[in-house]
Amino acid sequence: MLSALDYSLILLYFIVIIGVGCFSMKLAKSKEDFLVAGRRLSFPMFFGCMTALALGGGSTVGSVKLGYLFGFGGVWLNVSIGIGLILTGLLVSSKLSKLKALSINDVVEASYGSYARIFSSLLTFIYTITLSIVQVIAIGTIIGGTFGISSVLSMVIGGGIVILYTFIGGMWSVTLTDIIQFVIKTLGILILAPVFSIHAVGGWDKFIISIPASHLTITSMGFHGSFLYIILYVPGLIIGQDIWQRIFTAQNDRIASTGTILAGCYSILYAFATAIIGMSVFILLPNLDDPQTAFVSGVISFLPAGIKGIVLAAAVAATMSVSSGTILASSTILYNDLYQRFINRNPDEKKAIWVTRGFAVSIGIIVMICALWIRDVLVGIDICYGYLSGCVFVPVLASFVLKRYSSKSGVYSLAASSIIVTVLFIKYGTSSIFPILYGMLAGLVVYIAVNLISKEKVDSQFGK
Repeated sequence: MLSALDYSLILLYFIVIIGVGCFSMKLAKSKEDFLVAGRRLSFPMFFGCMTALALGGGSTVGSVKLGYLFGFGGVWLNVSIGIGLILTGLLVSSKLSKLKALSINDVVEASYGSYARIFSSLLTFIYTITLSIVQVIAIGTIIGGTFGISSVLSMVIGGGIVILYTFIGGMWSVTLTDIIQFVIKTLGILILAPVFSIHAVGGWDKFIISIPASHLTITSMGFHGSFLYIILYVPGLIIGQDIWQRIFTAQNDRIASTGTILAGCYSILYAFATAIIGMSVFILLPNLDDPQTAFVSGVISFLPAGIKGIVLAAAVAATMSVSSGTILASSTILYNDLYQRFINRNPDEKKAIWVTRGFAVSIGIIVMICALWIRDVLVGIDICYGYLSGCVFVPVLASFVLKRYSSKSGVYSLAASSIIVTVLFIKYGTSSIFPILYGMLAGLVVYIAVNLISKEKVDSQFGK
């Protein structure tokens, strides 16, 4: 059970987050302030925010679940995130920070035209809104397990707080709250939880002899399970709207590149920390009815008073940091790719901010409703990264790599891969590796074929 101190720490966290969100309203004076924090984040702030954004509820609740089921084999979820961030920092972040774009779809249109933007907008919106749903599911799991209330009420409380501070200050709210959440997450999940989990088991030696031998190898998920996370996350992180929108907030390309690479290294450390937590819960509570509750059950069962509150607040922080970023990313897509293109091409700054706020609230409500339907964080992850990696990755990466290409190639590649991924999701289910692999393959084949056939070529905007 939780002590009064634990409850007080968690409630204090909620109060501070809401307070910071309200304060940030003073900083959101323009559209660029609201959507990309004025493009002026220094290295410490950028690194903390990128890390907080990349590692959310799926990376915490989902990764502990995998650690419970597979031991060190469960690290592949967060290791794949780390690899994706490192490659993003090496390959694209410095180029992106030089662009005055607001979304990935700005880049797609500049490379492949307006029709490609339509496909890209739809697919990236599916990604951002589904990733938001994943975080709300995780919030419900943590708050419900902590306070003993229903998942519906838990999602409404946690999701409502996220919507509130995102609505108030936009990217500045997300930025300032992310810094707090990064500090709490580092203290709670990366440091305190693994240390006290191993202590509860009886020390490292007891930990090693108590866990099944299969849990001590990183291959315990099998090739299919491990490779699925690599193919899900690595391409998806490189072209994720939420990741790109955070890159756009950096002061310069050096900060964007270095901060993203170091966030990837942090993610790999986080992978092993969450796996150790899951393995410790498996040793002490081997017969859980629902492995998705492993994190909350373990924290409440064997962490000392005070530490429980910090770790649970850290888990809530992990989910809120990502959900706020993805809700804002979804709002940006609707504003940038729908409202400004088809409804009002030149809104004034105040109107632009309020329209985006309206989108944020609407999306937040839709996300909470959908979260009650999906329920499983790992299923949500499969859907959102499946469409992003399977459909959008090939044409976007090609625009970075190639100096000249046919603008039609992106349109046909996006269309073909979208059809393939959707059909294979229906046929094989969301946990299958086939939708992503064949979606990427179809997109690549079509992209190459159209480039070979088409005589009209354009120069890459990144090759200049």
